[in-house]
Amino acid sequence: MKEVFSMWRHTPMVILTALSAAIYAAVLIPFKGGIPIIPGITEVRPANVFPTVFGLMFGPAGAWGAAIGNSLADLLGGTLTWASAAGFFGNFMLGFIPYKLWGATGLVPAGDMSQNVNSRRKLAAYILAAIVSSSACATIIAWYLDFVGLIPFAFLAIVITVNNLLAQLVLGPPLLLLLYPRVRRWGLIWTDIMRPEEVSRGFFRFAGTALMIVGALGGLIVGLGISTDLYGQHLFSFSAGTKGRAGVCLGVLPFLCLIGIASLMLSGREQFSDEDNT
Repeated sequence: MKEVFSMWRHTPMVILTALSAAIYAAVLIPFKGGIPIIPGITEVRPANVFPTVFGLMFGPAGAWGAAIGNSLADLLGGTLTWASAAGFFGNFMLGFIPYKLWGATGLVPAGDMSQNVNSRRKLAAYILAAIVSSSACATIIAWYLDFVGLIPFAFLAIVITVNNLLAQLVLGPPLLLLLYPRVRRWGLIWTDIMRPEEVSRGFFRFAGTALMIVGALGGLIVGLGISTDLYGQHLFSFSAGTKGRAGVCLGVLPFLCLIGIASLMLSGREQFSDEDNT
């Protein structure tokens, strides 16, 4: 995760963070009063395509932009609450995981790490990154809001996951195909701005990929299983009991830890060209 902090040394990365945050917030805000799913918490969010796309193209700047943009939208949209803290971290991972997984899964050809979906293998890598990042984002936010007793895990986790995936899978590929060639021509892809030594080396890349997938999908599945079956917390009910919250908290926490460990294990250096690494 070294690059998450070292990126602030580069003025273009700071500008990309601000640009990502501004675009994300600008598209989020109009929908806050338009089609709410849970008033004050979440709504229909086609803007959720941006963290993934910006994360792939802008790397850590896209992740910071997603986190800051979501908080900015909550502030300007009048929905800034304690839940926004979870939204900050959840949306950060929505942009962070795609660029971390891009070169780590083995799906993207080693000879062409360009962050685009112009081949079947890259499209498959994009879909996998979208599924994992959506699940991680949903697990983090739903776990926190269930823990503090605001909204049951099952209901919110399903809403966030579906909301994220619809935007990412329907809008993401055509948006990347449209934007990537232009952004690359302008020299604004994150690997064109940062240096390999500013990016964490990572270790056991494939193990890190497996842990990230298990952490994100496992946390979501186990949380849903506990909240809907074991403790009587029903899928479309907002009446979560203390036992249900404790069960979800303890059951999902190990998977959140796996996400954190995987974040440290995965690098991003493999996306630099051979010339950059010399």
